Formats: sequence, structure tokens, C-alpha cells
Amino acid sequence: MNAGHECGAAVAADLLAAGEDWTGAVQAAEQALESPACRANARCVSRALGTLVCAGELVAADAHGLALLEERPGDQALAEHVVLAQACVARRTGDLARCSSLLALLRRDGIADEIRPVVLFSTVELLVARGEIEEAEAALLGHDAGGPLRRAAEAVVAMAQGRPRDALDRCLACGREAGVGNPAVLPWRSLAARAALACGDTGEALRLAVEEHTAAARWGEPRALGWSLSAVAAASPPDGEDLVVYERAIRLLDMAHARMELAEVLCDYGDRLILHGKQAAAREIYTRARATALNVGDTVLLRRVDEAVRGVAAPELTPVEAEVARFVCAGLNNKEIASRLAMATRTVELHLTRVYRKLGLSGRRELRATRWAWLHEGTLRTDRGAPGGPRG
Repeated sequence: MNAGHECGAAVAADLLAAGEDWTGAVQAAEQALESPACRANARCVSRALGTLVCAGELVAADAHGLALLEERPGDQALAEHVVLAQACVARRTGDLARCSSLLALLRRDGIADEIRPVVLFSTVELLVARGEIEEAEAALLGHDAGGPLRRAAEAVVAMAQGRPRDALDRCLACGREAGVGNPAVLPWRSLAARAALACGDTGEALRLAVEEHTAAARWGEPRALGWSLSAVAAASPPDGEDLVVYERAIRLLDMAHARMELAEVLCDYGDRLILHGKQAAAREIYTRARATALNVGDTVLLRRVDEAVRGVAAPELTPVEAEVARFVCAGLNNKEIASRLAMATRTVELHLTRVYRKLGLSGRRELRATRWAWLHEGTLRTDRGAPGGPRG
């Protein structure tokens, strides 16, 4: 760097760690990535791209990374920092397949010591989401990276193995070692809150969650805000306000395109709706959670959603009501259904009214999107004897 020149990447990294000036951090990172001196330095590139990722500026981070790879095709040190940033972008948008391929590329080529902990944590988190717990544990054992990110990775594995007390201890150790309060960088308090909740310590869980949300609010990035709010909701008593907090968290995570977190929070919200006796609403939320988990590729969460749904007693439809509902899902209108079932159109309408009331729906569009329709997908018929596809 030139004498007297303040490195924009260092400024960005400092502002990110402090977690109180989102605008200043993003501006400093952008300035660094436009500076020839910073663009030529792999460490500066890493800091600037990392700041953009943690600020939720994922499109900008990806665009800068691609431009740098084209500009300096033979710079291996630069390339590994860019690839790591791309993997982090993929993880934050819930593109686990792309994240996995990028992390595999880094593991194959060997990486600089300063990014080894990030690669370890990201790899472990990905393996756990896929249900590959033994592989995640093996990754920990085969990796000599230390520091707070290793503690966080150990906590993720401990939670997956049903050892919340160990997870909590490692989260707290992570917090002590990290020295970074910004949850957009490392949301250790949210993970600790969930571990404390699993240990039955709701007071500690709520304290950690509120502390995390306070820090996230100072930073202002939707993903960090939504994730911390979901921890607050999970630790809150079922007094009605908890549902409002869950809904706010879901909106923020949706806004941030944080699909992996969104899928988990949707499932948590469904569980909480069941606690409030809102089975019909819970079924709809589970449907959305399942679709999101399937899209992301989170097999563990997918199993959790399916188990939750099996535990929710579906309203019993009479055989005729079920038949009418299947025809609706197959795309037939009331007149066509009446013709197929040899009954008056008014009778079809009465049956549909009962179906909507039992399933807690407002009309045929909602019926076609429900868990009931998904469960009965293989039985949809356009007439009494032959399978049929959607119409109209």
C-alpha cells in the first residue's frame, strides 16, 4: 500500500467486526475492490468480498469475484479467496449443491491457512444439513484448523448428535474466542440459544437470543435480523406475541433469500402453531417448509417436516368429500365434477364448502396448494376409473 493510504479493505473489515455501520462497511469494501492496490492483494480481496457477503450484498460480491477471476486468471492465491466468497454466497442463498462443489474445489487444491477455518465450518454445516453426521465428525477430526470457527463447527455436530449441553459449551467458547459481536459474521449466540433451549434452560436461551438480536439490529442486515428474531421467538413463551415474532423473522429471511434458514424457521413456526392449537395453519406452513427444504437440499430438515406432518392429525373427509376434493385438485370445475359424480352442482358446492371448512381453506386455489393435495397427488383422477392429469 502507498504510504499514508488507508486500506479500504481493512476499514471494511473493521467496520464489519464492529457491526454498527453497514453503509460505511459496504462503501469501504466497494472502494477497496475498485482500488488497483487492493485488487492485487488476495488478503484485501478476501476482506472486501467477505464484508459484502456479510452485508447481504451477494450479487455485488459474486460480480466482483467473477471480474477478478477474469482479470487475474493465473493468480492461485486470489482465486481461492474468490472461490470461498462464492461458496459463502451459495450457502447464504441456500444453493447447497453449488456451495458443495466450490468447497470441494478448495479442499482438493489446498488452501491458505487464514481461510481454512471458514472452509471447515462451511463443510461441516453442509454435511450436517445433508444428514452426513459421521462425515462431518470425520472432517473435524481430519482438520487442524482451530479458533472460534472450529468451536462453532463442533457445536453444529454436537447439536446434530443430540448433545445440546456440549453444543452450548462450545458455542460459549466460540463467543469468548471470537471477539466479533456482529452476528452477520458468526451467529454464535443464536446457535447457543437453540442449544440452551434444547437443554431446557429457557431463561438463558432468551437472554442469548435477545443479545444476538440487539447486535443484529445495530447491523441491520435482513438475514442476521431474521435469524436472530427466530431465536427470540423460539425462546419466548407461547403467548401469541411469539407468532408475530416468527412471522417477522420469516418475512426478513424471505427478503434476504436465506432459504436454508427460512426452511428451518418455517418448520419451527409450524411446531409453534401446533402448540397454539392451530393445526390447519400449521399444515400450510409445513407445506411451505417442505418445499423450501426440498429446493435447498436439506435432507435432515425434510425428514423433520415429514415427521411433524405425520404427527398432525389431518381432518377426516368423507369418501364423497375426498372424491370431490380430488377432482378439484385435478382441475375440474363444479359443473364437470357434478357430471362425473352424477349429482347436482349445488350438492358439489355443499361438499366443497365442508372440505374447505375442515381443511381451514378459503377456496380451490388454496386446496390445490395444500399438504392434502400433495399427499393425495397419486390418487387424483379425472374420472372414476382412469388416472388423469391437471386440467384448466
